[in-house]
Amino acid sequence: MGWSLTAEFLMRLFFASLACAFVQTTGCASAAPAAPARGETLSVQAGRDTRELILYAPAKADGPVPVVLVFHGGGGGADWMAGKSRELTRTMNSAGYAVAYMNGSSRRGGDNLRTWNAAHCCAYAQRKKINEADYADAAIEALDQRLGIDRSRVFLAGHSNGAMLSYRLAGAMKVTPRGIAPISGAIFADQPGVPDRTSIFMYHAADDDVLSYSGNPDDKAERWRTQPHLGFAKAEAKLAELKSCGPGSAASAPEGVGVTTRQCAGGSVLIATTASSGGHEWPARPKTDYRIEEALLAFFNSQK
Repeated sequence: MGWSLTAEFLMRLFFASLACAFVQTTGCASAAPAAPARGETLSVQAGRDTRELILYAPAKADGPVPVVLVFHGGGGGADWMAGKSRELTRTMNSAGYAVAYMNGSSRRGGDNLRTWNAAHCCAYAQRKKINEADYADAAIEALDQRLGIDRSRVFLAGHSNGAMLSYRLAGAMKVTPRGIAPISGAIFADQPGVPDRTSIFMYHAADDDVLSYSGNPDDKAERWRTQPHLGFAKAEAKLAELKSCGPGSAASAPEGVGVTTRQCAGGSVLIATTASSGGHEWPARPKTDYRIEEALLAFFNSQK
């Protein structure tokens, strides 16, 4: 059954408000500060579709360039995500990483209100069964032609719906990611296997009221999914089982943040980070001196 005009309107309102909730400010995506001026838009052919991404290349490169593909949350877009992630871009570029902000799909093709097909979420991309692996593969080829990337050090980072996608893409791409960093995301009961060489950095705030930490089926986003998501602790246990990980050990972290690390098959690691505050915002900002950009860089640097 097709959506009514009212349902479509409500969906748009929901994702517009979700994009605002990512940063927990009074401004919305359209009011985001401009991204750094060096962004370069690349077009790629993914199946029958022409899709775009925004590349921020490091000023200097010593050999093949490691790359981070960043997937925005539901209701956002590449421009919006880049605008909210300027510190992430600066941090990664300064360390020699290229950063590519990926662009989801929308029914009307606007700059925002875009989603990803993460199997059980979300909205347009999920209903149309968009092949996101084709897009990611095409992006890797384009980035390699443009920069000469290090295919052994490809990383995926995502927020919310984009984080859900990173979990699914890890084993579906032609180039196996060295690591994925899902922020405020989730997996589902049918989560496919994650390659042995792919390490995971998973982060969630306990007070997230958009995509609940506990997996509560009554959270705000439940109607946009076809299955309930697993709570963070259950997701960590599921991933540890899929990746044949050992027992978790606590790592040092700022007050209000808990970090557990597991050693897994293939020399990979599973790092689970819980913040007591911060909600669903992007970038993740708990009420402490923890900085997600520094944590992500440390994680990527550790994966050689």
